[in-house]
Amino acid sequence: MPQNKNTPSGVSKRIKSEISQKDLEAIKASAIDFFLKDIEKLKQFTKKMQEDFGQSDLTFALKMFVLNSNKVFNMTEYMKNQSQLAEEYVKLQNKNFTSEERRSALNGWIEKNAALYRKEAIFEQIYCIDKTSKDIIPIITKAIKT
Repeated sequence: MPQNKNTPSGVSKRIKSEISQKDLEAIKASAIDFFLKDIEKLKQFTKKMQEDFGQSDLTFALKMFVLNSNKVFNMTEYMKNQSQLAEEYVKLQNKNFTSEERRSALNGWIEKNAALYRKEAIFEQIYCIDKTSKDIIPIITKAIKT
C-alpha cells in the first residue's frame, strides 16, 4: 500500500511526528478512563502477568493489556478520525461521485484500511503510555490496590 497522508501508515508517521503535548494530554486522559473502566480485568491481567511471567512492571503490563484487548481508548474519537481519513480519500479521487458511488468508495477505503488503521491507533496508544507513564502509573496503581 502506498504510504501517503491518507493511508493508515502515512497517518501514523504524520501523527507521531506532529504529536503535541495537548494531544498527549488528551490521550492520557482517555487512557486513564479506559483503564479505570476495566479495572477488574486489568487487576486480573496484571496478576496473571506477575504469576505467569514474573512481570511486575505496570507500564509494560498496561501496554500488553492494550495489545491483548485490541481496543482503542476513545472509540468516538477513533471513529471520527477514521471517517475523516476516508472522506479525504474520496475527495482526492477528484470525481463527481453519485451518493451511491461515494458510499461505495468510503466503504472500499474502510475495507482496505480499517484493520491497519486500528493496529496503528493501538500502537500510538502504547507510544503515549510510554510518554505519559509518570502521570498514569500512580493513578492506576492506586485503583488496582483498592
